[in-house]
Amino acid sequence: MKRFTTKNKVKDPESENKMRYPFMKTNRKFALGLLALIILCACARTPQEIVEKSLVPAEPSKSEDVRNSIVRVGGRDSHATGFFVTRNKVATNVHVLAHLEFVLVRSVDDAKNWTVEGVTAFDVNNDLAILKVAEEGTPLLLGNSDTLQRGDAVSAVGYPRGKWTVSEGTLHSIRDSDKWLQMNVKISPGNSGSPVIDSKGRVIGIVSGAVDPYSYAIPSNVLKALLVQPGPAEPLALWRKQGSVLVYVHSSQGARHYEEGLYDEAITDFDKVIELNPENAVAYYNRGLAKFSLGDLESEKGNREKTRALYEDGIKDSTQAIKLNPEDANAYHNRAGGRFRLAQSETDTAKKQKYYQGAIHDWTQVIELNSGHADPYNNLGAAKASLGESKADQGNISEAQALYMSAIQDCTHAIQLNPENPDPYINRGYAQFRLGKTKADQGDITDAEALYIAAVRDCTQAIQLNPENAAAYGNRGVARVALGNAEGAIDDFDAALRLDPENAEYFHERGLAKEALGQHKSAKADFEKAKELDPNVGQR
Repeated sequence: MKRFTTKNKVKDPESENKMRYPFMKTNRKFALGLLALIILCACARTPQEIVEKSLVPAEPSKSEDVRNSIVRVGGRDSHATGFFVTRNKVATNVHVLAHLEFVLVRSVDDAKNWTVEGVTAFDVNNDLAILKVAEEGTPLLLGNSDTLQRGDAVSAVGYPRGKWTVSEGTLHSIRDSDKWLQMNVKISPGNSGSPVIDSKGRVIGIVSGAVDPYSYAIPSNVLKALLVQPGPAEPLALWRKQGSVLVYVHSSQGARHYEEGLYDEAITDFDKVIELNPENAVAYYNRGLAKFSLGDLESEKGNREKTRALYEDGIKDSTQAIKLNPEDANAYHNRAGGRFRLAQSETDTAKKQKYYQGAIHDWTQVIELNSGHADPYNNLGAAKASLGESKADQGNISEAQALYMSAIQDCTHAIQLNPENPDPYINRGYAQFRLGKTKADQGDITDAEALYIAAVRDCTQAIQLNPENAAAYGNRGVARVALGNAEGAIDDFDAALRLDPENAEYFHERGLAKEALGQHKSAKADFEKAKELDPNVGQR
């Protein structure tokens, strides 16, 4: 009986790896990623419905108080929001100011402008800054954010896309870690720095960003604490040279480079962050993630040595992030992913198994830190099944069987937590097939067939959930061959190759199925194509 060569699938605990912005806490509940976080003053976003209400006049020019309270803040071509908290101080976000060479504060109709003297106080961790201006404005009343309750009505008032807008919604929850407000309020680019108003017209928060379907705001009590810090207005040019601000600038720049696929540049940015602050766990996390992503690109190019070096460096960075923050589940996940990648590319059996064991350890730790997500169980099952295959190749059948059975349990747990994800069905099918093969080799044909049937059933379920999943067809094809259904297997390999036409394994497996049916000429063509794509196919 031939080897089951189609690889397992692993994924991030929340669908994909995530780059972190510098002002976000490392608490797992708010480890926001670049692919999800919207920095509203600078990034594009799918337009959302903006509901204009009568909390304040829709035409700000008709109300001097409103026009002089909530202002536009930005550069020549960027638009964000701020609001007066005293007669000569304006609150906004650090991320609004950090990348601008100069800052303008103006009314929506440009009828009034305020001269910026500098920054009087700021809090990078909470993305909050206070500007001092020369002219006066009308301050808004600050409320007590500690009195907020889930479901309370709130509104964000500001200038998304330069247009005066009031967006209404409710408070969804308050984060335990830092009391940030999670809101059911739809906001858009330009809402950064907008005051969040309660039903009595008091400011109870300041908009910072959004992760669909929620928006987030800094609580007003954090703003109150910042306002009592005395200090002269520091010119923006000098303010940006402060260590914590430079860390922020390089971190956010690195995150943007990562989003653009400029991984080398992102790594350089995070190098600067670590040079400024060697204890910055998030910078190590982000640099490691960029190295893993760059390693993936090098792997696609066939540059094995560069790939290995980048994966190993990514593992080192993830390890340092863990040392600095031992409770960071995502750092363990990233290190596990690097170890899993290395194991799959390793030819030395002892090293391969060591990497798989390391990945198993790390994903187990992820589960200990956060047992409510399905994907770590799926990943753990994939790593155990892969280690089991390596053990079986060494002749350690009992150890391999134990790993396969444990993998089946892990994938089953993942399915229970998220039955709509096709990946754990694929991985459970993989483990069932491999366990079935060991049973067949031991002469236990009845158990082997039952496991093969279970593998087909799981792959079929994965296909129903995602008909465009090549791995599900490929894995089902291999299991069908083992059950003597070569015709059905060929149909599966045809489907797999339609979705993944450069996969050498699918050509090789289809050749084996054709050979079993006596279609030798066609089988030979498949074998030749497989070798053309990968000279080592069929040897692993």
